[in-house]
Amino acid sequence: MQITSKIYKIPNSKDFSVEYIETQLKKIYMIIPLRWAIVEIKNDFIFINTSYAESTL
Repeated sequence: MQITSKIYKIPNSKDFSVEYIETQLKKIYMIIPLRWAIVEIKNDFIFINTSYAESTL
């Protein structure tokens, strides 16, 4: 197993929550992050720095 870090952008719902962010990461990018942090908020997008396990099979 390899840990990967990457910044993703998700739509800014203006009323976002932990559940919203994790659901969007799973739905759009098909990842379940080990941890994440908001690094930038713009009008249309939220930029999230993530770390997640990447399968090496």
